[in-house]
Amino acid sequence: MKKMGKRWLALFLMSVMVFSSCGGNGGDESKAESATAGTGDREKIVRITASFPLQSDPAIGSNSVEAAVMFNIYDSLVFPDVDGTIVPHLAEKWDVSEDGMIYTFQIRKGVKFHDGSEMTAEDVAFSMNRLLAIGEGFSYLFVPYVKEAVAKDDTTVEFHMKQTFGPFVSALVRMSVLNKDVVMANLAEGPYGEFGDYGKAYLLTADAGCGPYRITEVSVSEKMTAEKFEDYYLGWGENNPEKIQFVAVNDSATIRTLMSNRELEITDEWQSMENLNTLSAIDGIDVTNMYTGAVVNLEMNTKIAPTDDIHFRKAMSYLMDYATVTSSIYPGAKQAKGPVSGAYLGRDEDLFQYSYDLEKAKEELKKSPYYDQLSNYPITIEWSADVPDEEKICLLLQQACSQVGITLNIQKSPFATLIANVATPETTSHITIMYPSDSYNEAGSVLALRYHSTTSGTFTQYEWLLNDDIDAAIEDSLQTLNQEERMEKYKKIQQDLIELCPTIWVCEWAEMRAYQSGYLYWPEAEQGKNGGTNAPIMGRSMYCRTMEFRN
Repeated sequence: MKKMGKRWLALFLMSVMVFSSCGGNGGDESKAESATAGTGDREKIVRITASFPLQSDPAIGSNSVEAAVMFNIYDSLVFPDVDGTIVPHLAEKWDVSEDGMIYTFQIRKGVKFHDGSEMTAEDVAFSMNRLLAIGEGFSYLFVPYVKEAVAKDDTTVEFHMKQTFGPFVSALVRMSVLNKDVVMANLAEGPYGEFGDYGKAYLLTADAGCGPYRITEVSVSEKMTAEKFEDYYLGWGENNPEKIQFVAVNDSATIRTLMSNRELEITDEWQSMENLNTLSAIDGIDVTNMYTGAVVNLEMNTKIAPTDDIHFRKAMSYLMDYATVTSSIYPGAKQAKGPVSGAYLGRDEDLFQYSYDLEKAKEELKKSPYYDQLSNYPITIEWSADVPDEEKICLLLQQACSQVGITLNIQKSPFATLIANVATPETTSHITIMYPSDSYNEAGSVLALRYHSTTSGTFTQYEWLLNDDIDAAIEDSLQTLNQEERMEKYKKIQQDLIELCPTIWVCEWAEMRAYQSGYLYWPEAEQGKNGGTNAPIMGRSMYCRTMEFRN
């Protein structure tokens, strides 16, 4: 069985936060006036604060902001609906050969790129082959499986596989289609032979897409602005946003001022509960939960003492006060059932869940070889300085640890330091808090990204699990074409992971964002208010084309 390709370094950009602040006067006007001022004739712009730097090239970008940009600037063959269901998009239909080795897609006619030219199957094939050649960003989904893409005529493209890949169609939400002619007209010197740099330098500050918005301005470390593409093939409503802007602002006071002045429509997902509560008290501003499939993970290093012992790890899982996290730190969140969010197909609903139980924690510790030496083995939990609420989780666990004789030291680190520390098991802390989102709507996406050995030493796996049986099971499940059989294999892997207990799976984390509900209709936010599943794929919640300004 072939091994999966190594995760690419570009993935490390996910969640790296480099912020610049912009000024503004405090909002002294009354709440009622500020909530409705100018809604009739205001500029139809959606401004969103986000983490930077930004890579808008679909073959390079891979973090949540970059994924959101791709959904708005580019289009893919298939698209995730609000609830995560995969629907046809640039592709009208597709077939797969009986052996699963050739996928044939029929492409829509009449779709225009931002330069006015028509998209063809040749552009689709070029986009996949470019992604495979560059080998960064979301290419990790395809490199192990896809040999090449071939245009058979203007509306037919074939994907020839190296090996079967059951979730291939779902994964295609991460393959954006580029205008081949635009890319080829803007090549610089580079390592890709006749393709030079494959347009990488050009696409840092420009686009070659056919999505609903086209880029007008990019500052890689500060801001990206895009305007409505009038000839978008799905058309427009009267009140859809005419312009969108992602900006690098994270300072809480600045964000409060911008929101109060109606100079910002949607905040980033990293605001503290205190700031979100302050914002929600302003008339016309609501806070919404976006369930993007992320799980709050306390990832335990299985290769250093004492977290190398399964009983010590199970004891730690019993020391987490899940109820307090879901009621006070992340209100409205649900306790996680293992590694896979309920938003994904193939999550095992019958998995064992740990609970806060000091007596059971003590029972597990007594089975550990470190039980009589706990004072010799202080452990460290590391959290990102950019996410203040993570410290609350650390303090909660620290207090529980003290009751059973475990010394837990808390270490606050910049995200860049967290990335550097995972380079080796020896430099990785005993526990690291991390909650990456995943790439498509099946459990296999989570399992491969989080627990396959090829991801050890990256920000998606601090556990250093390195388990051959888990690797083989993940590979086998992803190569299974029959969906029902594939889902059952996913469930077995989840059960095995519960037994190995490499992670404290705390809760299904929701992106909590404040937004201008007084004048902006946001379908994903409304879906969340009604208790439905919303945007369970990273970046999908920021799809702006279906937003509307209220009259």
